[in-house]
Amino acid sequence: MNEKQLQVFIELATQRSFSKTAHKMNVSQSTVTKQLQNLEQELGSTLIYRQTVSLTEEGSVVYEKAQRLLTEWQQLRSICQARSTKYTETLRIGASTTPGTYFLPELCKQCHYHHPNWRLHLHIDDSTTILSLLSDNEIDVAIVGTPAEQSNLVSSEFRSDRLAIIAPPGEDQRPFDCFSDLTANAFVKRKQASGTYQAVETGLKQWGGSLAELETAATVPNTESLLSLVEAGIGYGFLSEYALDAATKRGCVFKGVLPYERQFYLAYGKDNQEKETIKAFKQLTESWS
Repeated sequence: MNEKQLQVFIELATQRSFSKTAHKMNVSQSTVTKQLQNLEQELGSTLIYRQTVSLTEEGSVVYEKAQRLLTEWQQLRSICQARSTKYTETLRIGASTTPGTYFLPELCKQCHYHHPNWRLHLHIDDSTTILSLLSDNEIDVAIVGTPAEQSNLVSSEFRSDRLAIIAPPGEDQRPFDCFSDLTANAFVKRKQASGTYQAVETGLKQWGGSLAELETAATVPNTESLLSLVEAGIGYGFLSEYALDAATKRGCVFKGVLPYERQFYLAYGKDNQEKETIKAFKQLTESWS
């Protein structure tokens, strides 16, 4: 059984005429007859009554299944052809370190699945740097921890997040619930240009304090560096709840969350928002988030 036999059989069942089927498929009538005979011989059943050109009982069963088989085969061919096609579009994605670590891998996976002709260029840095690159049109779209303030950019809320407090392995599990609980400890802090730093500062203000009032054990550029230093006992730290699972697996102790919920933002240029790649990426983030 092959695709051509199924196509002839389905068309013949639809047209109920050998001559019309031959004309529609641009083949001879004898070819239609031969394809039908081969299919019937392979299945061991008569599928179409020759005088009325109507389906037999077995033919009705085969017709229903043949339609599904042919559709699935055509879909499979389309997928394979699309994946073998050279890249025809490029999307430059920027992300700050937290979404770059915890959101971007899955989003890239979705991009490759739904748009296999896209070539992705990724850039991960702090929120300030990423938004600057976006404003200068060096990237096409960004996911960051602060809203875009540049006049040529548009940003919208993507996902919410809370900031967790973690302690080195072996520390007690008594939760922190006010600023005075923090002041006796040194902290591994993120760079001031990061969205996490700014979110932590906002959260601490809810407790009547600030990062400047907390002793600095070290300043690091990303979550992975912060985790490594907290794990090594250098100090306490603040990080995204999305990173909390990784922290506890490394033995770090969860000490509570700051009283503030921050947002991650999807940003892009005002002049580029009608580009097909950016519109498609926005749709992916909306369906995924």
